[in-house]
Amino acid sequence: PAVIQAVLSNGTLPDAVAAKALAYIRSELLSSDDSDRQSAQSPLPNSLACQWLKVWLLRKNRMNHQEVPILEEYNFNLPSTAYHCGGLMAVYAAIQKAAMPDVNTGIVERYYASAIQMPALVIGQLSSRSNHHLEKIENGWLADKYREKLQEISVALGTSIPATLNLEQQSYFALGYYQMGAKLNQERNRNVAAAREKTGAAEE
Repeated sequence: PAVIQAVLSNGTLPDAVAAKALAYIRSELLSSDDSDRQSAQSPLPNSLACQWLKVWLLRKNRMNHQEVPILEEYNFNLPSTAYHCGGLMAVYAAIQKAAMPDVNTGIVERYYASAIQMPALVIGQLSSRSNHHLEKIENGWLADKYREKLQEISVALGTSIPATLNLEQQSYFALGYYQMGAKLNQERNRNVAAAREKTGAAEE
């Protein structure tokens, strides 16, 4: 009823919407199965849950007279350190997946729950691990692309990583992770398709 009332009155959605969406995302990401591990792509948060988070944030920002540009794809200019922390984690997860495709328990399963609550405690550890994983990636071009992404996000993030994140910041973190993860998956699919086209042309 509270959600319906908010929609009818064009008001803010209750905080329970964000809390439940975040809990659902966390539950899905931490319960990976064999198909997730065998996939060449990193797991992404549930898209519908992310849409709820986006609507909750947009309405909350509008009521507070804040114009925060939450776009359909990753926005390097978005002024949210929590958002860019989520983006960093998506790149770290993709790097590990490329370096260790058969790993049983990945970065997401091990660190997502901690990173979304206490990023300052986790991001440094993931950065060190990513350097090791980058060295294992045989495709030098791909490794360089990941380094470029890390650099771009680090510039957007700045030098300050929050010690803890509140409900609003956790929502930005989840959106940043989702949008960067989706961007990386799309780029990977395009590269795979292009490589197959080249192979097919060569065979003809």
